[in-house]
Amino acid sequence: MKKFVSVILTSAMAISFAGCTSQSEETVTEPVATTESVTEDTSAATGKEDPSYTLQDIKLTESERSWSNPEDKYSEILDLYGDLTTTGTLVIATDDDILYLYAENQVEKDGKTLESQDTVYDMASVSKTVTAVALLQLAEQGKVSLDDTLDKFFPEYETGKRITVDNLLHMSSGIPDYCNNPDPFWNISGEDAANQKLSDIFLDKISDEEFLQAMYKAPLGFEPGSKFEYSNTNYHLLAFLIEKITGMSYGDYVKENIFDKCGMTKTSSMAKDDMTYQPVGFEELAQYGFTDKDGYPAGPNNYRGDSGMHSCLTDMVKFDRALFAGEFLNEESMKTLLDDVNGYCCGLMKEIDGYSHSGSSFTCMTENRIIESEEFGHIYRITLQRKFVESDPAVKDPSSDPMKGTNYTKGVFANGAYTNEYAGLKIKIPEEFTMIGEEDLDGMMAEAVKSARDKNTKTRIKATNYDAGFWCNGDFINIYFLNKVAGIPDDSDYTEEDAVNDEIKELEGFDITQKDIDKVTLGGQEYLRAAVVMDMDGQEFHVYYYIRKLDDNLMLKVETSSADKKADYFEKLFVE
Repeated sequence: MKKFVSVILTSAMAISFAGCTSQSEETVTEPVATTESVTEDTSAATGKEDPSYTLQDIKLTESERSWSNPEDKYSEILDLYGDLTTTGTLVIATDDDILYLYAENQVEKDGKTLESQDTVYDMASVSKTVTAVALLQLAEQGKVSLDDTLDKFFPEYETGKRITVDNLLHMSSGIPDYCNNPDPFWNISGEDAANQKLSDIFLDKISDEEFLQAMYKAPLGFEPGSKFEYSNTNYHLLAFLIEKITGMSYGDYVKENIFDKCGMTKTSSMAKDDMTYQPVGFEELAQYGFTDKDGYPAGPNNYRGDSGMHSCLTDMVKFDRALFAGEFLNEESMKTLLDDVNGYCCGLMKEIDGYSHSGSSFTCMTENRIIESEEFGHIYRITLQRKFVESDPAVKDPSSDPMKGTNYTKGVFANGAYTNEYAGLKIKIPEEFTMIGEEDLDGMMAEAVKSARDKNTKTRIKATNYDAGFWCNGDFINIYFLNKVAGIPDDSDYTEEDAVNDEIKELEGFDITQKDIDKVTLGGQEYLRAAVVMDMDGQEFHVYYYIRKLDDNLMLKVETSSADKKADYFEKLFVE
């Protein structure tokens, strides 16, 4: 469930699939609409000449699944975001207005209510922002210090003398991830043992004491404070601390001090049976005990702190606005919350233009992104979506093998380097970079297919294999292979120049300040290189594409991106 956010991930999903215009092609049974459209001027209702919209003002219909703010002052933002779609719900908002709303043509679990801004999803790791806010509230009150070591709260934890509360907040404790890296945490080995342990966790069969006893014995992955490594264990422990300090359950504390404080009436933590989105393709997960029979989390207790919050667009807009208006934390605590230490803030990740956190449960994916804006203060982009699962008919095509009939072989990451022998490619991966998990790669490629702006782009993405990805604090190294025969069926002479131009075309809508295309030799191989510089709210962002034809079928694409690292940083990583 380890997640990440990128400003540029793949060109087809530029700025997390911004600029996409095609809506989902999946069909659903004709639902019974339970809402009406309200798109007329609301000045009479609000009593203001320049009205601001609320999500309560906007009601989508069965035929109109999106709404855009008619005010001219938002035209540039809507040019960028005003055609976004997803397999769920999405909102673009500012500190005092709603700019765009989308909900897919899908019914909720009751079989008749159309998805809307009030459809409740499992927020997964987006919950971590709430946990961080809760802990920092207690620090403000002097009930805990960020310099406290864990042995203060868990006297049996000898290793805890070296780990601080601040290490937990910034994901720098070195404690293994109890669900993503179960072997060292639980002292087990093998896939069967891991699946059984994970099933026990997800069904709430693991007591807090059993969890703690395992942690006491688990070896650290690195010296606390020396680096960032995403681990759900950090935020699960923070929930334990909140309970020890307050004498309240974690769910009760966040309800009283966060949800109730800003009117999040549809939001819960550690609850069951209150989510209203409709999961798909979960049958095998349910058989393993990873979800209940309907595809929802089976036992939420063991998610607390690192996950377990259920919410909707309406409430998440309230949360973001309250957080950045200073309603939860004072100025000093907000600085701590937003302090990027080795690649992670506190329950948020630093982006080139703001902050974000994403989440993934078994049947849905979420993202909460905060974009800093000189004109509007903050722009909030919140996405709640059903997760792509292989058995979901909407994604059967992209989940098939795009490399069928080619000479493709999967690359290997070992000893600090990614190597693909067939492609003649070897890239040294800097130690601070983290490899992106297979689950994440598959999910993002499926999302790219769903969000493609036209049929040709969709076909090309379906024929692309995302072989490996690595990231660190907003910097990315991605390796792809394109099956030209399947992806470009009408153009057998598809060249490296064509591929470069297609990549750049996907960045249309962004402020490109520089674009250079030339040839470069890296690691003993010649590539066609495209260097693109974009202006992102006054800050440069660099994207580099390295394209090479391998044979009549396959084309290799290496994509790197960064706010501050230039081509020479990435190109020296290519070795023979």
